[in-house]
Amino acid sequence: MGTNLGTTVMRSLPFGLPKVMVSTIASADTRPFIDTKDIIMVPSIADIAGLNRITVTIGLTTLGGTTACATHVQKRLEEQGLEGVIFHANGMGGKAMEELIEEDIIKGVFDLSTNEVVDHLYGGFSDAGDMRLEVAGRKGIPQLVSPGNIDHIMYSREDQIPERFKHQYIHRHGPSILVLRTKKKEMAEVGKVMAEKLNKAKGPTAVILPLKGFFESLSENLNPEIEIKRVDAHITDGLFAEEAAKLLFRILGG
Repeated sequence: MGTNLGTTVMRSLPFGLPKVMVSTIASADTRPFIDTKDIIMVPSIADIAGLNRITVTIGLTTLGGTTACATHVQKRLEEQGLEGVIFHANGMGGKAMEELIEEDIIKGVFDLSTNEVVDHLYGGFSDAGDMRLEVAGRKGIPQLVSPGNIDHIMYSREDQIPERFKHQYIHRHGPSILVLRTKKKEMAEVGKVMAEKLNKAKGPTAVILPLKGFFESLSENLNPEIEIKRVDAHITDGLFAEEAAKLLFRILGG
C-alpha cells in the first residue's frame, strides 16, 4: 500500500524528474505502479521496518496486520543485544530470509507470517517455493513459528484465481493485490502441511498459537517434542507479541 501511494504521486510528476521507489514489491509485477512513467524501483530485500545491517541476526517475517507484533519482538531482541531483521512475507521476502539462513548469516528465526506456505499451496501471489518453512529446520537453527496471515490467499490478477475459489468474495487490496479468505477446509490443509514441514526440523523448534483463531490441524499433526505455546489473545495483541519474545529467547538459549 505504501508503494501504491508513493508511485501514485510519482506518476503525476513530469518526465525527467528523478523518481526512485525502494519497495518489497520491486521483484514482482511492477506495471501497475510504474505504468508509462520513468520510475526506478529498487527491491529492499528486508522490509523497511527500522534500519539494520544484515550481519549475525535473527530473521522475522511479517505482513500487514502482524507488523506491530514483529516490531515489538524486534525491540525486545535489541534490548538483549540481538539484531532482528524483518522480511516482508510477499514471496520474495521469505525466500530472501531463507537464502540468508543457507549462507549462515541468520542464526535464529521468528517466522511470524507464514502466509507464503498458503500461497504456494493455492498458486497465490506470495508463493515462496516448496522449501518455505523448511530451511531453518534443515540447518538446525532455533525457530519460533506462528500461523500469522494464513487466513487469506493473495492473487495479482483475477485470471490466476483457481476455479474452486471463484465463487468467493474478492477483496481488492491494491492495484495488483486481490485477497480471498481461507475457509475451514483450506486452513486444515495448511495446518497439516506446516506440521509436516516443522516435523523435519533438526534444531530447537517451537510454535506459538493465538487462541482466538483456528489451528487444530497444525497442533494435532506436530511431533510431540515440538513445544506449543497457546496464548489467549489475537496475533495483533501486545500480549501475544510479548509471549512470543519470551519464548523466542528461551529457544535461542537465553
